[in-house]
Amino acid sequence: MDNYYKSKEFKEILEQYENLHDSEQTLLSTEDYSDIAQYYHEQADDKKALEAVHVALSLYPGSVGPTSFLARYALLEEHDVDKASNIADGITDKNDPDYVLLMAEIMIVDGRADEADSYLDEAYDFFYDDDYYDDMPLDVAVLFTDYDEVEYADKWLQRSDETDEIDYIVTKAKILAGQGKINESEELINKLINADPYSTEYWDLLAVVQSMGGKTSDSITSSDYALAIDPDDRDALLNKAKGLMSLENYSEAEKLFRKYAKLEPNKLNSYTLIAFSLMAQNRPQEALLYFEKALEICEKEPKAYQWGDMVDVIYQMAYLENTLSHFSKSRELLNRIAEIEKDNLSDNLDELGRRLAEVDCGQGCLCLEENKLDEAIDWFDQAVNDSNGDPHIYSRIAGAAYESGFVQYAYNILHELLFNIGVEEPLGMKYLALCCKHLGKEDELKCIEEKIEKNKKSQEI
Repeated sequence: MDNYYKSKEFKEILEQYENLHDSEQTLLSTEDYSDIAQYYHEQADDKKALEAVHVALSLYPGSVGPTSFLARYALLEEHDVDKASNIADGITDKNDPDYVLLMAEIMIVDGRADEADSYLDEAYDFFYDDDYYDDMPLDVAVLFTDYDEVEYADKWLQRSDETDEIDYIVTKAKILAGQGKINESEELINKLINADPYSTEYWDLLAVVQSMGGKTSDSITSSDYALAIDPDDRDALLNKAKGLMSLENYSEAEKLFRKYAKLEPNKLNSYTLIAFSLMAQNRPQEALLYFEKALEICEKEPKAYQWGDMVDVIYQMAYLENTLSHFSKSRELLNRIAEIEKDNLSDNLDELGRRLAEVDCGQGCLCLEENKLDEAIDWFDQAVNDSNGDPHIYSRIAGAAYESGFVQYAYNILHELLFNIGVEEPLGMKYLALCCKHLGKEDELKCIEEKIEKNKKSQEI
């Protein structure tokens, strides 16, 4: 599609659209309007994209292309599955293949990939041997690949006989990479690049696959080729920046993240990525400012993000406030997290308890840093209660206590976990060994080390 946007044909259609009078709007087809909307969307101009869609729907109510764009916008930009489903229901022709793919995509995004696969199997029986839609297997494989559902993608690609199609080769390369067959995937992508060396899509894909294979330097080089073709290639900017982060070249990564943020000023990750690069450079005060900007994005468009995104951002802010010894601010942020989780998990008490226990642990850790052991113990007791005695929470508490110098308290918790509750939690065992060593409990240390070694060997078998 990127190549189509660069074509003379599309440029003429776009120019025609931008100079149309109201009476001339029907000169363009629904497909033209859909392509124009997608073009504007990829140019990060969603206002113009939505304008084009609404013009199309005013002329062609219930048409598949424009309605599908609107539904996908609700699904992927607003993260509103119900809204996307309601919009999709407005499509007049429910037998249109694009409608079928849209409904399957909604299911996949909603975490129902197995249901989507079954739904598509039924549709395949309907379209089978129908020249009208004989490329369905490839389209479905592409869809599943877009959401990293490699098993389903592979199943559908095996049904396709369009082995010479570019989409087939790209999808096959992605599936191979997802199956861990990095070299085979690279080989296919390199064939595509040899045929079209100026495709940023192929260089970006190669960069991702090389990164998956641990070839960080090669991945950065591939991103450089993409950026040489298009300096504003968003995928290339992110791929290269992430590669630089893994090589601990944080300052250069920061520059690329900042450029990405200028191109995508309304994206949450535009600010969180800058913040993480600043944290890696030990610049907590600056990082905090960017997490605050990220939080503003969440608050400005709450429907566009999962509530969990907001929680993640606030956790980072609480951590940084703690780093800066702003304990009261950190505590306020943890309280806010607890309230958000209570508001959103009232129908899932087990998950709510687990999450509240993590907040309790955070509050307890703050008390330890202020040397308030009694208050910390109260919070830790609350964490155990909220989590219904989750062994992981015991280990988390003990680890925090040990790292803060409260070794005896950590030992007591872990001794309870191992010898009274009877749970050999790996992290807890590690900290119990450290506690025994610190407290001079040589016999018990030997026993713990033997258990650790035994567990290690059992996992290797």
